[in-house]
Amino acid sequence: MKTKDIKLDLNRQTLVDRIVEILENRILTGELEPKTKLSEAGVANEFEVSRSPAREALQRLEEMNLVRKTHLAREVVKFSHEEFREIYELKNVVEAFGAMKGALKATNRDLRKIQSVMKNVGKCLNSGEFEKLKHLNYQFHDLLVKCSGNEKLIETYFSLVKRVRWSTPFSLGLPGRTQQSFKEHQAIFEAFKQRRAQELRDLLETHSNNNMKRVLSQLEDKEKPKKNLQQDVILERQI
Repeated sequence: MKTKDIKLDLNRQTLVDRIVEILENRILTGELEPKTKLSEAGVANEFEVSRSPAREALQRLEEMNLVRKTHLAREVVKFSHEEFREIYELKNVVEAFGAMKGALKATNRDLRKIQSVMKNVGKCLNSGEFEKLKHLNYQFHDLLVKCSGNEKLIETYFSLVKRVRWSTPFSLGLPGRTQQSFKEHQAIFEAFKQRRAQELRDLLETHSNNNMKRVLSQLEDKEKPKKNLQQDVILERQI
């Protein structure tokens, strides 16, 4: 591949990332309500891009479980707390098992990679770069599982995390959470390095399950005003 082609590919990828980020934010803030129709042509027209990056952006939102393809078009998913909980719990089990396997098989090179991620997290905590911190957080968890060397397990893990990672800011964005998360990661990595598989599993499951609970709590709080408004409307009609 020529240098020019590589640059074009990188620019296109950055463009798709940006479209995904904007649409994801609109969905999570409620600007795009459940059942709202999204089309390749509409996205391409709004962002002044061709149909190809628009299609890729919508496909990524499908993988994240934020958009669903129907027989007519794509639409914003009607969020189900129970479905989210089920996917997240399954992800946590697969991740913990993969990390246990990874701890037993990790090489010195693997450990250096994870240590490097941890150092970068420490730098981001000081600089306040939340987006970079979020992606380093993903890298940390991903590397623990990748060390297992089990391709099917890794494939299953990634198919699950794609569907729940949009929720990360709901937990990591809470006051003081980035510092606490870093401390938890340090304890997890120490158990990983020492190959204390059961301790690692317990720490990781506690860490991930608590994240899930924080996300669900945040989402429920966001929905309360809507529920109260609906109840007020019903009361007004009855009066």
